[in-house]
Amino acid sequence: MNVYESVWFLITISIIAIVLVIDPKASAPNSNLNLVSGFFSSASSGQSFIYRFSALLILLFYVVTILLSYN
Repeated sequence: MNVYESVWFLITISIIAIVLVIDPKASAPNSNLNLVSGFFSSASSGQSFIYRFSALLILLFYVVTILLSYN
């Protein structure tokens, strides 16, 4: 397994983990049920960070997939 395949695998597992951990129904500002957003100062900033991070992971997933197709 080369480096691109390892990175692709880690990105895939990370995207799946984010999708499974984040519960959109529990991301209301007054709800403290979401464990991931509890690490941030407010639910909205935590939610914004997670959405941006997942968008970055999805973009990286597509880029690495294209690199793997040429490799």
